Amino acid sequence: MQLLFWLENSSLGDWIRTSSWAYPWVNAFHSVGMGILVGIVLMIALRILGFGRFPIAPLGKFLLIARFAFGLNLITGFVLFAGDAQHFFTSPTFIVKMVFVVAGGITAIKLTGMAFRGGSGWSGTDEAPQPVRVMAAVSLACWFTAIFAGRMTAYLP
Repeated sequence: MQLLFWLENSSLGDWIRTSSWAYPWVNAFHSVGMGILVGIVLMIALRILGFGRFPIAPLGKFLLIARFAFGLNLITGFVLFAGDAQHFFTSPTFIVKMVFVVAGGITAIKLTGMAFRGGSGWSGTDEAPQPVRVMAAVSLACWFTAIFAGRMTAYLP
């Protein structure tokens, strides 16, 4: 808890908490990053789930953008966390969010391995095998739950 107290009372924590423009701007970039990241995962997952019959390979060019968006969210999320670290660390809603962010990240990595690096034996042009479709659905569920829980942190303990 001393580390959380230190973080919250650091210049970063003070800045995000007291600046009239810092929190809205950092939160906006956090939201944009999440929109980009989950939007790319959604496009890939929907193709895998059968919405569209085109080769999946061209969607692979968006993976670098998704990684950038994840990095943006990591940085902006840390800054937002610094403003109220002790509260967030003990908040059940925030803990649920973080569990599903981690699960979403793991499933997205597994999904891209299955879809783009031949980890499932799928060519990416025909119907995806059941394990790939299940991973796509689980990944989407994780990300949607993380988003929902993230929004609820403003309203629930």
